[in-house]
Amino acid sequence: MGFASTFALGVFGLFIAYVIRTLLKGEGDARRLPPGPKGLPVVGNISDMPKPGVLECHHWLEHKDKYGPISSVTVLGQTMVILNDPKVAFELLRDRSSIHSSRPHQNFSCDLVGWENAAAMTPYNDYWKSLRKNITQVASTNVSVSIFDRVQEEEAAHFLMNILDSPDELFDHIRTEAGAVILKITYGYIPKNRGKDALVDLVGKAMWTFAESTVPGKWAIDMFPFLKYLPDGFPGTAYRRTGREMRKILMDCADKPYTFVKQQMQEKKARTSVLSQAIESEGTDEYMDHVHKWTALSLFTGGADTTVSSLMTFFLAMTLFPEVQARAQEELDRVVGSERLPIAADKDNLPYIHAVMLETHRWHPVVPMGLPHTSDAEDMCQGYRIPKGSILLPNTWWFTHDPAVYPDPMAFRPERFLETPTHKPEPDPRNFIFGYGRRICPGRYVADNALFITIAQSLAVFNVTPISESEKPALKFEPGIISHPIPYKTNIAPRSEKHRQLIEKSEEKYPWEADDAQEMEKIM
Repeated sequence: MGFASTFALGVFGLFIAYVIRTLLKGEGDARRLPPGPKGLPVVGNISDMPKPGVLECHHWLEHKDKYGPISSVTVLGQTMVILNDPKVAFELLRDRSSIHSSRPHQNFSCDLVGWENAAAMTPYNDYWKSLRKNITQVASTNVSVSIFDRVQEEEAAHFLMNILDSPDELFDHIRTEAGAVILKITYGYIPKNRGKDALVDLVGKAMWTFAESTVPGKWAIDMFPFLKYLPDGFPGTAYRRTGREMRKILMDCADKPYTFVKQQMQEKKARTSVLSQAIESEGTDEYMDHVHKWTALSLFTGGADTTVSSLMTFFLAMTLFPEVQARAQEELDRVVGSERLPIAADKDNLPYIHAVMLETHRWHPVVPMGLPHTSDAEDMCQGYRIPKGSILLPNTWWFTHDPAVYPDPMAFRPERFLETPTHKPEPDPRNFIFGYGRRICPGRYVADNALFITIAQSLAVFNVTPISESEKPALKFEPGIISHPIPYKTNIAPRSEKHRQLIEKSEEKYPWEADDAQEMEKIM
């Protein structure tokens, strides 16, 4: 028998062994799983996974009418439980968080790309607790939030200046603002004042790898683990090249800003930052070096791209709903006036702007299907079996678009969160969008304030309108773990000459700092 035939036979044997093990593992359990589509022999529901280009939340919502609030699919022994009811999601992910707080170990995103090192995808273990503790100390105290507020006010003003200079580059300016805030706080790094910054661009690429690599069922290696035993070039192994390219991006994103901070500290010119303080207080033995590096990356990547998505959604809404913009500007003019920019301290006096922020969260959640949870133990829910190792997928988009809870859900209506004699406020979407139980986002207060400040300052000085009546942007969003609006065009211009002067004058209060781009480029 030739080598090729022998090798092919060996691969086939591995596959058969894997299938037998998988089938035996699930024997006798299928009848008790939550309902779902009937699968094929051996491979199960592989054909029932979301198709490319389709929003995962819309795909899984079809299960609600067919199978009820809790349903499931199984692919080669891996059970995925879809939660299309917030009560069920809270029961499992919050009330029973002791056993449903882990993350799925994905062969592609975790082993190949390396996202298991970051807080978002780390299993529920002591290492995750170390990361979580560090992040919570930074992002959840009143002192930390106030520091973020000051930096956010400064960078929001710089964002206005950039928009004034080049309004056609809205998305780039959003990424720069979101990145600058987290970079300053986390690494003490000042990105370029104008134009693209190499580190900000790198983080954007890293978040692209996260959005692409972590979608459950997207990559063949996650459904067919035996593929890991095949040599490069063998059919079914093309994913490895993509994975290695993603890994290089992610590791650069973790290593290079960390190297920057350590070099700055050695040269006695480091700005005070989360990372510099952690290194000084806790040292850098091999374990803590790893924890510091990935805590910093978790802070940066967790805060940057989610804010980018929210702000893109906000400007899309303002383009499509001019009446909301007009009412928001009326409140800003009445409360703040036109002599200064609004700041975080104005929040309590700007209820409609706060409602605009809440509606931005609700209208299109940044993570429509939430980040997947994994069960560490066998469980039962509504009479159905939840096997150990199940992937739990909460349909956050549906929770914020159920018309029985949020009437006319596709309309952008901030007033739904305001109390009047005839209207009780609708539920706060932040109960859903920031995650569940022990995995709730520790930076949610910072994210709220960042969004509020940029919304308030942008509406105070700019009008956002369609390019023309015939060129209104489409109301469409990209699939993926983190979902953005599809690219669109809008017109942004100062509300008046006085507002233009207010933007220009803000540079006196918030001057541009000398950037660190050249120092970083030496490392890049």
